[in-house]
Order: sequence, then C-alpha cells, then structure tokens
Amino acid sequence: MMGKAAGLMGGDFDFAAKLEELGVDASMLENLDADSAKAFIAEKGLDLSMLDGLGIDLDEMIAKFKGGA
Repeated sequence: MMGKAAGLMGGDFDFAAKLEELGVDASMLENLDADSAKAFIAEKGLDLSMLDGLGIDLDEMIAKFKGGA
C-alpha cells in the first residue's frame, strides 16, 4: 500500500519517511485507533485528505506503519 502511494504521488512520496520527518514514529500511534491516529498525524501537519482522495486506504496504511498489517 505504501508503494501504491509512492507510485501515485510520482514516486516521491514515502508515508513512513514523511511521518518520520514530522517526528512521528510507530510507537506514538501504537495505542490509538485509526481515527485517533489520523487526527494525531493531522495535528503534526500531514494532510491525509490527498491520500484519501486518491482512494488509498488510510486505515491499512497506518496499520502497516504501526506494524500491525
């Protein structure tokens, strides 16, 4: 899924790298449900609507980042 996001974004977008750049690591999202994780990521400055608009399953992408999928 993250590869799909990279491909749709011209190969330059790496979800995990972007979160890391914003100071977010998987342990910060570990105890959050999907909606809370999205809100936390948005508070850090990443607009997830662009990915959602591309039809990317954000819940799955966040789960993979957290290591749960």
